[in-house]
Amino acid sequence: MTALETASRRRLPTEGPFVVESFKAAGLRALTVEEEKKIAQGGVSVEGMEQRGFDEVEERERESLRAFFGSDVDVPSVPGSVTMEQYEQWKEMGLELHYMPDMEMSENKNYPGWKKKPTSNINLFNAVKDKNSKLAADTLKLPGAWVVVDTREKPQYQNGNQMYANDPFKDAIEELRKQKVIGGTKAGSRFEISWDELHKPEVKRKLAEILGVAPDNLRLPRAIEWNFMGNAHYQKWGDTNTWEWFEDSYQGSRRLAGGYSALGGLSHVCWASPDYRNGNGGFRPLIVIPS
Repeated sequence: MTALETASRRRLPTEGPFVVESFKAAGLRALTVEEEKKIAQGGVSVEGMEQRGFDEVEERERESLRAFFGSDVDVPSVPGSVTMEQYEQWKEMGLELHYMPDMEMSENKNYPGWKKKPTSNINLFNAVKDKNSKLAADTLKLPGAWVVVDTREKPQYQNGNQMYANDPFKDAIEELRKQKVIGGTKAGSRFEISWDELHKPEVKRKLAEILGVAPDNLRLPRAIEWNFMGNAHYQKWGDTNTWEWFEDSYQGSRRLAGGYSALGGLSHVCWASPDYRNGNGGFRPLIVIPS
């Protein structure tokens, strides 16, 4: 297959209002006639054209990070391992690409967009200084990586019957419950799943398969990452009376969680045993894209 044929299969449709608006929403655009000519002449690789398709995504991140931090932040190119086709699939599942810069989120940082710091119940800034907390040294540090985030809001608690809207993991979770890999009683619900169960290899493999990534690149957001993403992009994450698991270990045998509206919303951080399950407690996956 020639480079032009490959590009033709990958390029975006230019007709049809639904398709065009869908790709606009994803931050993508169609190849221009001039760009197609360059590919045909060997002047531009298909991989190069794919990268150009993410220019608008990268500029969007620069603008949002500038608004949050109050100054310009270097945003690298989206890694070449991410294709526009894969990005569109993530978008359809309610996920979005974001860049989390290599930044220390210490208490004395008064970033203009950091309205709700992680200080409610567990004050993360104090806890990281406490040796008994046994928090990782990088607990307050953002990873300096492109990530894929589940953008949907946490649902309001409804006697344990609440569901994440249009959940792409619903069928997989129902299957895992039928197989007794995870517990809980609510079929395809993300609630009533323990931290330990979310880290079972068969659970990670199943979720990673749906997302089209390697299991090693899939985890829960750490508390500071969840707080940053909520403040910078998804303020409504903290508006409901349910909570979510975080990746962090705490005091050795415990795990962090948070986001409960009545206890601070985006500021809320608490702990639970890793084998704990509750009708209020859900999760959202985070894909960390290798650079």
